[in-house]
Amino acid sequence: MSSYFPKRHFLWGGLSLPFVVEAKIGKTQITLRTWILSENAPIASVIPVSDAIDLYNKHVEPFEIDSDTNGLKESGDSYWIPVEALGGRYTGNVRDSNLYLKPVSQIGFAINNLVVGSSAWSDFAIWSFNAKRDGSLSMPFNRHVLTHSSKQHRNFLMMSRRETNLMQIYVPFAKLDFSDCTFVLRYNGNFGCIHNFENYKTVSVIKSLVGSQGLESSYGLKALLPSLRLSGPDSITADAKADYAIELYSKNTDALVDDVTVRVYLEANAGYLPYRQVEIKNGIATFPFCAFGLSPGDRVKLKVGWRHYSGADEKIITII
Repeated sequence: MSSYFPKRHFLWGGLSLPFVVEAKIGKTQITLRTWILSENAPIASVIPVSDAIDLYNKHVEPFEIDSDTNGLKESGDSYWIPVEALGGRYTGNVRDSNLYLKPVSQIGFAINNLVVGSSAWSDFAIWSFNAKRDGSLSMPFNRHVLTHSSKQHRNFLMMSRRETNLMQIYVPFAKLDFSDCTFVLRYNGNFGCIHNFENYKTVSVIKSLVGSQGLESSYGLKALLPSLRLSGPDSITADAKADYAIELYSKNTDALVDDVTVRVYLEANAGYLPYRQVEIKNGIATFPFCAFGLSPGDRVKLKVGWRHYSGADEKIITII
């Protein structure tokens, strides 16, 4: 775990969907569920706590949607789950005892060989876990992968998918566990949420018009991802070469992050870059830029970014 990215989780009230949201977080595994809530389920239709624990107080298979809920769904209104069987902490505007739940949907996620071997498990990532209006969950995805090429704003992305975000994971570095990650769980205060966050911060209810953009800017969640700073000469003689530096910083502490090795990506709209990718080690990397074929007065935009997020920092170079 990087000391520059301490684990910190958030609960965000303001969800409009009428369901209980449950997030069970492990070292490398996640289970997310949606539930129908009842405060007065008939006792005869409530599953004994011990049986409910066997069914639901565990992680589900990764990347399988609703793998274990079909049996209960087929039983219609016959069975309810006592909320205490799920473990974790209940947060909401209703009482936290004598509450009963009925499963709607669930999805599992894990940092396994399937994920680690894909390009989606990357540095500087925001993973999105979403639901339809009926509470059914969809497969989670790295939001930056979907918006990198299209440059589509995240709000339009959600509108086009006709989904509502229930949870986001801010992944500063693509490690083999969630030690550096921040979880943001959304919930409807009238229905509540269940989580096993050891340390969490309750976020005030935010107006629905603000959306995730307002959440990120108002509460500084972007500060839980690393930043890149590009430095070097502001001008280069035509056909000459100059060296530039990239530094890796934590926005959370404004300190140089020197305990990880990451790969970053370079772009230039003119001139020549011998390297399109460089590794940052001990918080810094250097690379050359060549002003070949350029003339005095030309201006070059030099950019550095992440695999799925370009232009994290940029610099204008004037050719003299």
